[in-house]
Amino acid sequence: MFTARFTILALLTFLAGARAHTECATCNETLEVDGVVTYQLVNSYVRSENGYTVCNYADEAGDKTICEYANGGMLMDGNEACPLWSRMDGYGC
Repeated sequence: MFTARFTILALLTFLAGARAHTECATCNETLEVDGVVTYQLVNSYVRSENGYTVCNYADEAGDKTICEYANGGMLMDGNEACPLWSRMDGYGC
């Protein structure tokens, strides 16, 4: 009986962990300031050391900004133009 309970618990833990890594933060194509599109997405990548999504943006004048999101979509680093939450991609990182 103990082995069956342990097996079920191990399986549920594995499935919960697998589900936790299936969604990633996704960069917005543009960033708006006061309702006006200011920055365009230049490129994005996922950091291998922590799994964070980094979004690089630039405006027409060449000014740049970076938004960095955790796997749950919460902003971890960036300026005031970065949304506090990113869109989520359900297809994996």
